Amino acid sequence: MLNASPAYVRRLLASRRLFGIKVGPVWGVYLEDLETFRRGRRPPGRPRKAVARPIGEDDTRDRITHVRAAAGTDDALLKPKAGG
Repeated sequence: MLNASPAYVRRLLASRRLFGIKVGPVWGVYLEDLETFRRGRRPPGRPRKAVARPIGEDDTRDRITHVRAAAGTDDALLKPKAGG
């Protein structure tokens, strides 16, 4: 079900990344635990690049100013020096 080698599954069980019960020489894994592991598993290979969100500098500055004002921490922050 995992499309993985038995040795890899044994390593997952030994490191407790996959939960199972050992009965004699055989491991038993609940279907719910297997599904939980599959949902949280990252697909193999290099992750895809994130799609760049085009946000203008003005939009970003407005958002930061709004968040600072809402948090009430604007007075505690360092102010940029005048004249560069």
